[in-house]
Amino acid sequence: MNEEDDDLLLTPRHSLLLLDDDPGVGLAAQLLLQRRVAPITCLRRPAELMAALDKLQPSLLLLDLNFGPGRTDGEQGLKLLSEVLARAAPPVVVVMTAYAEIELAVQALRRGAFDFITKPWDNPRLIATCREALQRYEQQGQGRAPAAASAHDLIPSEETDRSLAAQERAALLSAMAAAEGNLSAAARSLGLSRAALYRRLDKHGL
Repeated sequence: MNEEDDDLLLTPRHSLLLLDDDPGVGLAAQLLLQRRVAPITCLRRPAELMAALDKLQPSLLLLDLNFGPGRTDGEQGLKLLSEVLARAAPPVVVVMTAYAEIELAVQALRRGAFDFITKPWDNPRLIATCREALQRYEQQGQGRAPAAASAHDLIPSEETDRSLAAQERAALLSAMAAAEGNLSAAARSLGLSRAALYRRLDKHGL
């Protein structure tokens, strides 16, 4: 057994559900995650999502934010996110978005998504994010807060810290995209020195 196989299927009691209208994305995710994280079911049509959640009761939903040719506003994906999180026992949600849609991913974080993955993704990051999301699901199941609690009461400090880290990562990606990869310009837009920008990029694996 090689080193890569040592971590295979660490969470067999969980299952994943992916909704993305690109069959190539579904196939790539299935090949990567079903052996390294948990069994995964892939959907292509948003209309199938709620029935699949009822039937499969996944621990984690990987949710694309845009469906249909030319769609970039994320409206349908954000609406689905709200509907999923309003369920009695929702899965943890990680949204998936194109590199240029970072601001949209930040909106999803603010609405309750656990994290976001940019496409095309980095395989180790996707695996790590899915495993962290499943850990969050287990923590929620062990002590889910009452529905009447405030949003701040529902978020442990460690998850708040993670959300802030995800937003910092989003800001870095957004600045790099706006600067078309020019590190000096990105650093200026963020009010950082080049050295500080390098440190933050390294911290987030960018």
